[in-house]
Amino acid sequence: MEETMMMAKQPSLIKSKFKAAGIHLGISSVIFLILAYFIIFKWYPFPYFTADGGWQGIRIVALIDLVLGPFLTLVIFNQNKSRREIRFDLSIIAIVQISVLTWGIYTVHNERPAAVVHWDGEFYTIPAKNFREQGISLTELNQFSPEKPPLIHAHRSTDMDTLHETLRLSTEEMLAPFEQFHLYRPFKESRDEIFLNQIYIDEIISSNKMMKKELEFFLAKSEGKLSDYIYMPLNARYHNVILIISKDGDVLGSLNAPYKDQSG
Repeated sequence: MEETMMMAKQPSLIKSKFKAAGIHLGISSVIFLILAYFIIFKWYPFPYFTADGGWQGIRIVALIDLVLGPFLTLVIFNQNKSRREIRFDLSIIAIVQISVLTWGIYTVHNERPAAVVHWDGEFYTIPAKNFREQGISLTELNQFSPEKPPLIHAHRSTDMDTLHETLRLSTEEMLAPFEQFHLYRPFKESRDEIFLNQIYIDEIISSNKMMKKELEFFLAKSEGKLSDYIYMPLNARYHNVILIISKDGDVLGSLNAPYKDQSG
């Protein structure tokens, strides 16, 4: 008799577990959409989303928010427990999910590109954590550019004191020149000098059909000619990008270069 009652309760228990997990998933989905908005449009805006870790950030948040929380509810929830026990279980799940999600958000936010710095003919994305580790407030970067993230030029100085400081930071702090704040200058003030190192894009797209199609689409959309823009390489963390820049120094688009080899 007891066995028959237990078998009758089993489908009901499973159904209640999936119902609770579904409710949890619905709530988590709303939170995920809010976080996705910030990741895509605020922290990793185009063209840095795919090139500099936005996709990875979305995956981290999705794994925690849409998978971990609902899965814990599915496993732990039991309608046959007392209300006090159910509240306790749900509180533990919420604490675990919020704790891990807080870590995930902090990591994604800390890794976002806080500046795009030109040095020696290339642009480099610098994550926010690099500046924080140097004790530099991100608001200090606003003096160089109003864009988000700001475009900055790392000036190659011939001043001996500056050269000594650059060498010291490179050897003692292991900072590349494009990470060194004392070299920073407004990008647009130096754009004529910087544009001397532009890429001859016609040579590149002649051997890359995908990039050629991307550029043709951009030119059709912007109603411009190939010669109307400047093309500069962006050395990002996950794959290289060629920035399409107006002659006034505004980033208008990008072309996807081959992905980097992340092995090793």
